[in-house]
Amino acid sequence: MLALLVIPLNDYWVLMMEKVLYGPYPTTISIFANAVFTLTVLVGLNALVRRIRPRAALTAAELLLIYAMTTVASALAGHDMMPTLVGMMTYPFRFATPENQWAEKFHPLLPQWLLVTDREAVRALWEGNASLYADGFWKVWWKPAAWWVGFVTLLMFVIQCVNTLVRKSWSEHERLPFPLVQLPVAMADPSSGIWRSRLFWLGFSLPAAIVVLNGLAVYFPSIPTINVGFEGRDLAGNLASKPWSALGWTPYTLYPFVIGIGYLLRADLLFSCVFFYWFWKLQMVLTAVFALDGIRDFPYVRQQAFGGYIAITVMVLYIGRGYLRQVWRCALGRPSELDDRNEPVSYRTAIAGALAGTTMLSAFMAAIGLRWWLAVVAFVLYFAVALSIARIRAELGPPVHDGHFSGPDGILPGALGSRAFTDRDFVGLSYFWWFNRAYRAHPAPIGIESMKLAESSRASQRIFFWGIILAVAVGAAATFWAYLHIGYQRGFDVGMSAGGVYASGQMSALERWFSRPEDTAGPGWGGNLGILFGFLFCVLLWKAHLHIVGWPFHPIGFAITSSWAINILWFPLLIAWIIKVSILRFGGLQLYRKALPFFLGLILGEMIPGCLWSIIGIAFNIPYYSFWGQ
Repeated sequence: MLALLVIPLNDYWVLMMEKVLYGPYPTTISIFANAVFTLTVLVGLNALVRRIRPRAALTAAELLLIYAMTTVASALAGHDMMPTLVGMMTYPFRFATPENQWAEKFHPLLPQWLLVTDREAVRALWEGNASLYADGFWKVWWKPAAWWVGFVTLLMFVIQCVNTLVRKSWSEHERLPFPLVQLPVAMADPSSGIWRSRLFWLGFSLPAAIVVLNGLAVYFPSIPTINVGFEGRDLAGNLASKPWSALGWTPYTLYPFVIGIGYLLRADLLFSCVFFYWFWKLQMVLTAVFALDGIRDFPYVRQQAFGGYIAITVMVLYIGRGYLRQVWRCALGRPSELDDRNEPVSYRTAIAGALAGTTMLSAFMAAIGLRWWLAVVAFVLYFAVALSIARIRAELGPPVHDGHFSGPDGILPGALGSRAFTDRDFVGLSYFWWFNRAYRAHPAPIGIESMKLAESSRASQRIFFWGIILAVAVGAAATFWAYLHIGYQRGFDVGMSAGGVYASGQMSALERWFSRPEDTAGPGWGGNLGILFGFLFCVLLWKAHLHIVGWPFHPIGFAITSSWAINILWFPLLIAWIIKVSILRFGGLQLYRKALPFFLGLILGEMIPGCLWSIIGIAFNIPYYSFWGQ
């Protein structure tokens, strides 16, 4: 109940930071700063309650449940998820003109029951100076919003069913480390000693001093600042001639909290993130050298990475085939080595829920216009990528996995060619845009990490399972409320830095798809070969990783470094790699464990005061220092 009270305020806060003002952008990194801040506040208040009335204090499990529910609700309200959907529900009508002929080409095909078509409601949302309540606009929003809340909740239910099927294998059989749960577990558990560690407070004080100094400089410009971000830092900024200009934007940053997160990761992943970042840069340079940059999308970086994600899923299923066979036997009631009594739901329920949920989701998209078989293929691809991202986080915990434009709507049209789709297919496929534009805040890894939090705190898996589902339903509804409340006050076009900006992607895609240019009419064999190459290359990397001792190139590094966010993380991850390898080589595992509180302090030392500056700025409507760019 406390989590349900926190979620609406939390979603409002996230939207104000990421969509109204200019950061920070907590949901674009694997550990959400706003959720960590909320947990910190609750831990502090809980310590006071424990002194006054011990029986009323929250347990570590209860604190972690609130953290998990707040995190998944934040993902929905974040930069890459439901705000784009809210924009899409009005964008086609707001920007329809006689010149673009959207009213004739697209409006008859759009699902009116999922959109808001009232002219005054649309105008007021984009122009502001209105009220969601006093002007009665809530009346035109509640029905389509209810449909989408149901869709999001069902989507997360299927994800959690899939997570249930692999949870025991990953956590108990393969003993994956789940690096990103170490911080909240240490914060919530009084016995961890993190809050009494001098090393922790030393690590905390260094970035905290930087954030406080930079924050004060916003109000007192005479105070010098310490730049840890990417402003004015571009290694390739002076390379104006080919082929080196193909390197593109190559910034370097010094974010302390990224170094702290990097310390939690395996050394081979840290090295792989840096190596493959330059591997992709080298591909762009060679493309310019051989004058292949005139070919559309070459060298098919997005497609290669997608092939890598699918390869990870296939390899995970292949390695766990014996375990999955036992899951199937248990679900059928046959003799099995597994017992599902302590699982979030029974294996039979999980399999039935995943199949029934996928069927219902496909029916939803079919009602929009997408043919059944295409809807099923699209969701199978989506859940395959979701499983891959969940595995990536469980095994190695990278700070980013954005995967821009790698969803079914970004892959299928190019892979099959525009002739394989009808106009209504394209309309249906375009509604994958809002939850597939980028995967920085994908809910799948949050779901399985919540199961690990339950295991770490010896809590009920069922309570965490249904707590996450409830948080998704409430969080989706809260996101609609908060974003519409803010939008009608300020206006998407007027008083918000990123109001409906990503909603344009749907209409841009529809215009491109409907035009059916000749070079996209048939299957895109270049892109398909890119997918195949990425798949096979990732499989080979995985084989080498399993069979060659000391192999430094991890396949997950190949998959996650192809997109935007790695630009601002590669250098602090390089620093983390140097530090971690040095500590392990000269001090061994014992020194690594002793030093861990210092690096956890680096994370909290930048996030906590950074979040405080945003609260001060929002509360008093003044500029403030943003510690993390998008």
